Amino acid sequence: MTMKQMLTVRDFSRLTGVKESTLRYYDKLGIFSPAIRKENGYRYYTPQQFITINAVRLLYELDMPTREIVPLAKNRTPEHILETLIDKESELESEIQRLKSSYNVITTIRKMVQIGLNSKESWTGIEFREGLGVIMGPENDFGGADNFHTAFMNFCAEAEERGIDLRLPVGGYFPDIEYFYENPGRPKHFFSIDQRGTKKRPTGRYLTSYHRGYYGDTGDIAKRMKSCIEEQGLKPTGPVYNIYLFDEVSVIDPSQYLLQATVKV
Repeated sequence: MTMKQMLTVRDFSRLTGVKESTLRYYDKLGIFSPAIRKENGYRYYTPQQFITINAVRLLYELDMPTREIVPLAKNRTPEHILETLIDKESELESEIQRLKSSYNVITTIRKMVQIGLNSKESWTGIEFREGLGVIMGPENDFGGADNFHTAFMNFCAEAEERGIDLRLPVGGYFPDIEYFYENPGRPKHFFSIDQRGTKKRPTGRYLTSYHRGYYGDTGDIAKRMKSCIEEQGLKPTGPVYNIYLFDEVSVIDPSQYLLQATVKV
């Protein structure tokens, strides 16, 4: 390669986007050096070194510390590179899974809050609802004095074992409308809303009712739903899902939590 085909520090910096000061720093550390260094100190690079500098930048983007990049750059071998890439691949896979989990949480909460903001307090009527994935907790036992909270604490205690992410919105499951009429504040199961859930609330037409209140406080929501069913001659099918659209995440006052009850009709 002739000198005319070589690139000065300035040209190489302009073409790669790496600052001249950074190139000199890399050279000083031995991470990335010019192909030719003249007696007058001028540095020259080859076009092929574009690939090398991008590899170095990738290592920095992967948060590899300089103390690890220096020996890797000075003693490159296929075996050493392979070992490094396998380690970084494993780290990235873990980070991807963490980000996917966090994305699922914020997306789900955002959807619930948007539904809550678009709802009418103490309203009961027919709405089209999108499908939801849920993960069920254990069957509840309301035999104790502090029954609702005892059952909910049991749900939280078993969450990890059942693959439930407690960062996600929670709700109460009732196997049918009659069970809900009799026990509107005592769901048979608690659940988390999770797209990974194998149990699904299908997309469809739902009788929906809203109520503000703390966990277990359903107000007259069951009475309103029953009246609407009788007056409009509706036929409920399937379970009732109680979902807290507003909870600790978005509301300070527990009395202002927003409950949504739905049953397919």
